[in-house]
Amino acid sequence: MDSSKTRTLGPRFAVGLSLGGVFLLSLLHPFAFTSFAAISAAIATFELARVLRLAGWHVPAGAALAAPTIVYATYFYGTLGQWFSLLGSLGLLVLWRLVSLLIVGKQQSPKQTLRDFGATGFSLVYVPLLLSYAALLINREDGTAWVLGIVLAVVMIDSFGYLVGRFFGKTKLIPSISPKKTWEGFLASALGALLGGIILGQLTATSLGFGLLFGISILVSSVLGDLSESLIKRDLNVKDMGDVLPGHGGFMDRIDSLLPSVFVAYLLAQVAF
Repeated sequence: MDSSKTRTLGPRFAVGLSLGGVFLLSLLHPFAFTSFAAISAAIATFELARVLRLAGWHVPAGAALAAPTIVYATYFYGTLGQWFSLLGSLGLLVLWRLVSLLIVGKQQSPKQTLRDFGATGFSLVYVPLLLSYAALLINREDGTAWVLGIVLAVVMIDSFGYLVGRFFGKTKLIPSISPKKTWEGFLASALGALLGGIILGQLTATSLGFGLLFGISILVSSVLGDLSESLIKRDLNVKDMGDVLPGHGGFMDRIDSLLPSVFVAYLLAQVAF
């Protein structure tokens, strides 16, 4: 077996197992899970803001502080708190940027300033807003089952696709966006999605048909989330969003598939049958 393909498996497995253990412990109480999600959102937003700044978009470092605020506001006040905290955080960050430009006296074109504001809004929507739907899910009566189900589904999709694609993948999926993704890995991810959907159905006492629908939907959202981050990294000319997780990169690299999938799971939970 090619040592270049196996040498990163140890650290990757150890980190994944550790994160999985913390996640499972957090499920002992909804607030503990929300705190886990809030911390993850803060770190991932910090990573995204950093690479955007390196690429020329100025996103205030305060975005990393706004991220957990959005998650906690959603947990305590529902969708009202979710959107008020998002808009309030964006307004404060925009104001902070304007004030800092005036104080420093930096000359910057209106176009560049609007690009900075857009990048800041994107950072808040892409990470903490999407992740805050997990806080809405955990607050359901059967919320723990839903959160466990969605995370298991995404982990199975990612793990099956990674392992099969890494060792047996030959046919490139979308090489212009993500050179390492293969059709063999995608088919393995599809199997993981169906198994994850069946498990979700058992956990939430929903029908087999709904479980399969859930699995297919999460497969689509998970793959799109992964490819979207690959496209962002390609545009920003970075390999990973961070380096705090050996074998994985940064938190953003770990939760890229989960971000849109949590939102999709929240929508599906409203029509579960």
